[in-house]
Amino acid sequence: MRFLLSLLFVFCPVALSAQSLPEWSRVYTFDESTIDMNTVLVTRIDRDTVRVRFRWMFDQPETLVGPPELKYQSQLEVMELNCKKSEYRSYHVTFFDKAGNILRIKDSPGDWRDVVSGSMIEKLFVPGCELVTKKPRSEESEQREKVTQYAFDVAQQLEQGKDFKVVIDKFFVPEYLSGYLADEKTNWFFNLSRDTATKLTRNELERFYVAMMNVDYLTSLYLISQLTSDPASIEQLLPADVLQLIDKHPYTAHYKTKGNYDFLGETLDDVERLRSYTDLVERISSLMRKHVKTVKAEQTTRWREMLRHWDLFQPTLRVCGINCLGLPKDTKIFEVDVPVFHLQVAEISGSLKVVSARSRF
Repeated sequence: MRFLLSLLFVFCPVALSAQSLPEWSRVYTFDESTIDMNTVLVTRIDRDTVRVRFRWMFDQPETLVGPPELKYQSQLEVMELNCKKSEYRSYHVTFFDKAGNILRIKDSPGDWRDVVSGSMIEKLFVPGCELVTKKPRSEESEQREKVTQYAFDVAQQLEQGKDFKVVIDKFFVPEYLSGYLADEKTNWFFNLSRDTATKLTRNELERFYVAMMNVDYLTSLYLISQLTSDPASIEQLLPADVLQLIDKHPYTAHYKTKGNYDFLGETLDDVERLRSYTDLVERISSLMRKHVKTVKAEQTTRWREMLRHWDLFQPTLRVCGINCLGLPKDTKIFEVDVPVFHLQVAEISGSLKVVSARSRF
């Protein structure tokens, strides 16, 4: 099953932190240090708040108070700026040694503070807000801002309700399933064969799709939130009642032939197998939803840390030539990532709608 495959992504935090740096711009120079601002990676949190990255470079090592006491050569600080209220707070700070190795991470957001005129913070706050407020506002940039906010609303709904069906009802274009079925190059239904998909009623097909999206979201959220520096086996990471459910479900009794869980990723090539599989995945989602709520997974340090490494809410535009998912040719489609999922968004009859969604993994 795909939620087990997501472990391949979860267990690679080092690769995430080693991404190459984007373009930087100098915003202030001291006698013995400099401050650069990342002009590319700007994360919009809501209509008025953005996260901007500042890199401090020191000529001589600075002391990091312990325990243990360490010497650091640079720091990367993520600051949240509310440009409308002229408020700021430090959101996340990473300290590096001379070789660029991480020494310590401070991931507890600070308190919101007012920007004082003439202060050092104002020298960072002003150019940070200018990244958003003073860019030329072309029609495309205005559309991007709308899509950014729309994607943020989708993510908020998913985090609050933890049910992808509600997201579909509220944000999706009504005939999204027809668009999926019309796309001959992409299987939007995971391990469901295209032939079997065409034999299902729309209710059955959506039920399967919702179940798979829910298990992707809930299990990824839970596993990431519980991940330790010494990853355990799948059996140790997943809740015991989930494993017990899988082992005792009729689908397992009928289709499991080996001692592992590979059978959960096999192609669903007939309607009855699909129905049994959907029931299993729905039951897993129901249990995982309870566990996610119990551990408050979205509030954990591990989950917040992972979100900071994903380039979320940064839409890119393409003009549809082929693979239009039922939309007219030359339709503008924005692709944008939200936690766990990759969305395609288009303006339909004057309103933004999600035309497709699939796991980022």
